[in-house]
Amino acid sequence: MVRPVATNIRALTLALAVAFLVASVGVAYWTMFASESLAQDPFNPRLIAASRDRPRGQIVDRNNAVLADSVPTPDGFKRTYKDRTLAQVTGYASFQFGLSGVEAAYADSLIGQDAADPASAWRARYLRERLPPGAVVLGIDEKVQKAAADALGGRRGAIVALDPRTGVILASVSVPTYDANEIVDATKQQTAWDQVTKAQDKPLVNRATSGLYPPGSTFKVVTGAAALESGFDPNQKLRVDDPYQADKSWGTYFVRSASHAHGDFSMPDGFRLSENIYFAQVGLRIGAAKLADYAKRFGVGGAPACDLAAAKGQLASEGSIDRPTLLADTSYGQGELLVSPLQMALIYATIANGGVMPTPHYATSVRDNQGHVIREIAPGPIGQVIRPDTARALTAMLVGAVEGPGAFAFGAKIPNVHVAGKTGTAENVPGSAPHGWFIGFAPAEQPTVVVAVIVENTPEGGVTAAPLGAAVMRAALNK
Repeated sequence: MVRPVATNIRALTLALAVAFLVASVGVAYWTMFASESLAQDPFNPRLIAASRDRPRGQIVDRNNAVLADSVPTPDGFKRTYKDRTLAQVTGYASFQFGLSGVEAAYADSLIGQDAADPASAWRARYLRERLPPGAVVLGIDEKVQKAAADALGGRRGAIVALDPRTGVILASVSVPTYDANEIVDATKQQTAWDQVTKAQDKPLVNRATSGLYPPGSTFKVVTGAAALESGFDPNQKLRVDDPYQADKSWGTYFVRSASHAHGDFSMPDGFRLSENIYFAQVGLRIGAAKLADYAKRFGVGGAPACDLAAAKGQLASEGSIDRPTLLADTSYGQGELLVSPLQMALIYATIANGGVMPTPHYATSVRDNQGHVIREIAPGPIGQVIRPDTARALTAMLVGAVEGPGAFAFGAKIPNVHVAGKTGTAENVPGSAPHGWFIGFAPAEQPTVVVAVIVENTPEGGVTAAPLGAAVMRAALNK
């Protein structure tokens, strides 16, 4: 039986209408909802094409020293990188392997299509008119960066320094590192890529923002803040006897003292002598809910809101502190805690900044090809985390942890400068040496720099890390 012509026309019209509707929905989705993720895709050909066909914008430090540039070759433009200690920060722009670091985070800006200049983006996309790109300016300070790189040397770990008032990152070193020039060199790139992606020590990872470690005793400021704002008297003496058990239900588990202490401790004593048993007792007194609340306020368990990729840490493996022994361990920075150096720097920046946490950022502005600022990058503070009086009290105790009699963080002293800081020796894989931490800020009265240091698998823990932090702070303070 032959279908009437009208029926066929109606079926065709309906099919065309459905197809048009599906296409319209798809365009709307990619334009309105997925455009940002597509634009930031490190393998977006529009963003990578400039790596070969035309020069990308420069990446420069705060003093206009060029960190990344494009140079002409017989096969087009090739990206060059000037400072290997910043490899994980500047990243790479490779036609074969995509984008990373600042190259990825500011990909539109580096091809002259910054969001703050929609006219240029429109002309480039629809009229094919492309002005030479400008530059992305970082807050990196060359002398502070060099001090951090020299301090860490060839030891695995990371150092990050930032201004607690603004969140601008002044230095960022991650070891081991790699040579981004080889990743973008057509004659070496495959071999270089195979080496860095197969390396067990993961040189592509920016340990400053994405390395996750137990914080050790550097976390005691979170326990201290939670206790102070719960009405706990910091001058109240708690009895410390090594080894410590709250009750017999703990079985074979004990909290140990680094100095095998026996005596009465106040909170300033606990910070100065890095007494685990003291802070374990404080944590048990304030309770798991309070400690978890303050950890969350400080950003523990989340990813820092940084312009470069930053890893999400954890408070506990299951998300909550569900037993007394875990509460005791967490209170002095062990347990199941995992944090990045950047996260710990932000916690101390909050204390340095009167209880207000800044938003960390590597870039400070985007400029056009004439050097005019298109966009200032100043995200402002995240918010008030603790009270100003709590921040002042913690600062005084952290100064004591550096300058007081028998202070564990004595290695961070700087002549004629009051340094507030804390060391940490973080246990990790059984049988391996602990990680050494130092986090501090200076001058304690009006802080302008916060430094976080982690040295992986160092037998002396925080004793190793503290002098490295002092070296970086001296560079930032011109001391």
